[in-house]
Amino acid sequence: MSQPKIRIERDLMDNILEGIGIIGMLLLIGLPVMYYGNLPGQIPSHYGLSGPDGYSGKGSIWLLPVLGVVLYVGMQLLNKNPQNFNLPIEITEENAGRLYRASTKMIRILNVSIVCIFAYIVYATIQIALGKQEGLGRYFMPVFLLLTFGPTVYFFRSIKKEK
Repeated sequence: MSQPKIRIERDLMDNILEGIGIIGMLLLIGLPVMYYGNLPGQIPSHYGLSGPDGYSGKGSIWLLPVLGVVLYVGMQLLNKNPQNFNLPIEITEENAGRLYRASTKMIRILNVSIVCIFAYIVYATIQIALGKQEGLGRYFMPVFLLLTFGPTVYFFRSIKKEK
């Protein structure tokens, strides 16, 4: 059975999230552009709990921006067709608007979270390489987990009410 196809209008929060996502993308790409010439030949490329534990050539600074752009654009395209989402609840004409709105907002929040996390990792990598910082910071892991799993848990709890 095909799901109803309806157009979801963006609200103020969606527009704010889009703006934050664009700013995050500009930082993700702009930071390596600004600092590339100042980076040493080897920069952190892998992090353990106690800080960087792997190093690569400074060209590796471009890995997260490229991956971030691909993910951001891919999720933006995915979000244009919420009727293709595989939701754990039957989509009807009555609930399609609510579920599509909630799921597109979740994707938008996750997209912004990923871009911001990537931008921070790029920033921290640059700072570590320049000797101005020692690791990602003690709050990185809890913030990372909250930003990645929080929206998903919230979304699935909210659609559980639809059943």
